[in-house]
Amino acid sequence: MSGALFHVVEIETERPLDVVFSRGWGTKPAGCMTLLPFRRSEIDTLRLSDLGYASEAGHVFPPLLSEAFAIDRRIDLSPASPSSPESWGAITIANPGGRFDALIRDRVVDRMPIRIRAGRKRHDLARQIDIDPPDAALKPMFSGLGSPWQPDRLSVQIALREVSGWLDATLMPVGSYAGSGRFGGDSNVRGRSLPRLRGSALNLTPVLIDAVNLVYQISDGPGHVSALYEGGFAGGIVAGGAVADLYADPPAPGSWKLQSSSAGLFIRLGTKPVYAITVDASGDFPSGAAPRTPLTLLRQMLIEDLTMPAEWLSGAWDDDREAGWYWDGSDAVTGRQIVNTWLAGLGVRLVPSHEGTLAPVLLQMPDAIPDRVLTADHVIELSGLALDDGLSPPPYRWRVGYARNHTLQQGGSALHPRITAERQSFAQQQDRVATWYLPSIKLRYRQPGDLPVIPTALLNERDAQNTANAHGTLWGPERHLWSVTLPRSIAAGIDLGHALRLDLPAPGLRGGATGIVIGEQIRSTEASVTLTVLV
Repeated sequence: MSGALFHVVEIETERPLDVVFSRGWGTKPAGCMTLLPFRRSEIDTLRLSDLGYASEAGHVFPPLLSEAFAIDRRIDLSPASPSSPESWGAITIANPGGRFDALIRDRVVDRMPIRIRAGRKRHDLARQIDIDPPDAALKPMFSGLGSPWQPDRLSVQIALREVSGWLDATLMPVGSYAGSGRFGGDSNVRGRSLPRLRGSALNLTPVLIDAVNLVYQISDGPGHVSALYEGGFAGGIVAGGAVADLYADPPAPGSWKLQSSSAGLFIRLGTKPVYAITVDASGDFPSGAAPRTPLTLLRQMLIEDLTMPAEWLSGAWDDDREAGWYWDGSDAVTGRQIVNTWLAGLGVRLVPSHEGTLAPVLLQMPDAIPDRVLTADHVIELSGLALDDGLSPPPYRWRVGYARNHTLQQGGSALHPRITAERQSFAQQQDRVATWYLPSIKLRYRQPGDLPVIPTALLNERDAQNTANAHGTLWGPERHLWSVTLPRSIAAGIDLGHALRLDLPAPGLRGGATGIVIGEQIRSTEASVTLTVLV
């Protein structure tokens, strides 16, 4: 016989330690100090439960989880804002006699991992007691991060976020110019952030960091410049090759030279230009990593530029589409903006799992029938939901931008008089556009959807056209959202992005229809889970 439903919570807290230096007697010259990390700390785990629990490993979870909690997660279906799903929720823990006051005061708790698992105690009829199940029998419900703790007189509330919450508060850390001259920049750029190029980008404007010596910086890592334009014309200033030091080996008049290293990608002109300078270039990471596709670029940026722990990333990040993007350092950029930059328009979402990892998931209906089939025997409640704006009625066309022009240039005197007509047309447009179009949708609906052009980081027309076609395949048929409530025992193992088969007595579901889980709602006091399924 099943006993009571219960939950356990594990909260990691960081305990900073004093940095202690020791002298290297006998191994190093007298007075040397050991190379210890800048930050030393230890991680402790706070364990709590709503009904109390003791694992077979001897870990005790006292019953201090005082209030019911709710967790809501949902994938944003908007094709132009595909960053990782939003989540809401909070837990409240009792704080009798100020039990956690010292922890709140002395520990680092912001953005620290929190894990929630659920289980059922086994009721012993003979002794009339509930027996704790083994630790392995507990099912993960949530794994993410906690926001700053909000203490009350007798309790503490902790807001919950997916691991993607790391991206909201994290600005891409970028160095700035000291104004010290040479590669440190002159006084005109003092305090400005360094530019950053990842992958390949077209017609970008490098930062003039030394106006006297005509030195420009393109990125904070190594790279390559495939073309240099003056006022959109590529034949006026001649390439003079790559050198180890632009100041020691300056270019001849009418030419330009390049310097590439882990310190950055720079160019220097031999003659002051008349028109604006732009370049087509490819940029690597300061570490030397040189991915060129959107998913591999995103993964490397999450790890190297946003310092996200690599163990938080899972799934397949393989990709074959060439991409790139340029940030000139004039604006602060958050982690979520970076995710949107790489995934916008691709139909890919960065989806968190119950185990607390992020994986890229392509939003598409599976080719094969899913193994998981839900019938009326499984479902407690079923209701229809409204689709996001712009997706119902379905759009009759999908327009995907590619070959992004990172510097829009006006015509007339701003452009070189020898610029070609083709190049002039490119310089004055932001994106080239690939289009999927289905006239029959306009016949089926009086006012079909029509979304604006979706900019992407893709470079090639073929990749953009394939992406537009994939959107048409997914959204060309009329789609519906269903709210499906299941017992927790049935919902176990179902996560965001998973495919399901719904065979239920409702329009469009009789006989079976394939869908994708895009939302989840959990209430700790309820023995059920509500899923949102796109069919």
